[in-house]
Amino acid sequence: MAKDLPVVTVNVFPGGFNWPIYVGQDKGFFATHGIAVEVQGTPDSVTQMTDFAAGKFDIAMTAIDNIVAYVEGQGQAPIGPQPEFVAFMGVDTGFLSLVASPAIKTIADLRGKTLSADAMTTGYAFVLYEILRRNNLDKDKGDYELVGAGGMAQRWKGLSEGRHHATLLSAPYKLIA
Repeated sequence: MAKDLPVVTVNVFPGGFNWPIYVGQDKGFFATHGIAVEVQGTPDSVTQMTDFAAGKFDIAMTAIDNIVAYVEGQGQAPIGPQPEFVAFMGVDTGFLSLVASPAIKTIADLRGKTLSADAMTTGYAFVLYEILRRNNLDKDKGDYELVGAGGMAQRWKGLSEGRHHATLLSAPYKLIA
């Protein structure tokens, strides 16, 4: 990190979508513009948003659903509405894939199984609900269980250990799966 430059701390989920930050650091783009960027990892959106509200870092590199949920006072953590959270840039479209354990061959095979999302009140959970609903699986009818398991690293670990039968993942975790 460049000495004597103001430090901007960016909190991120692990994944390939952080490459632009790492390239910017490596190539000195941030230093050229008078700042040093420190990258800090997060395990899940609840931790990220509560720490963001507490001022523990400057920027949250996150999916828009987290910002919307907390601005509207609907986030899973009890931090209240956050009128100061602002989304100012989109990096990708999510690149999400529904990834399941090897025994699952079709979405219908998820009936009676446990699936995971980051948190229960943000967009990835709603995307998963919709995928399942379109395939005649209804959470309210008990067709499956959805649990909050944290960020992609935690969801991948739960899937690989057999604690969950399916989840939404993006690169590099969906490639590993």
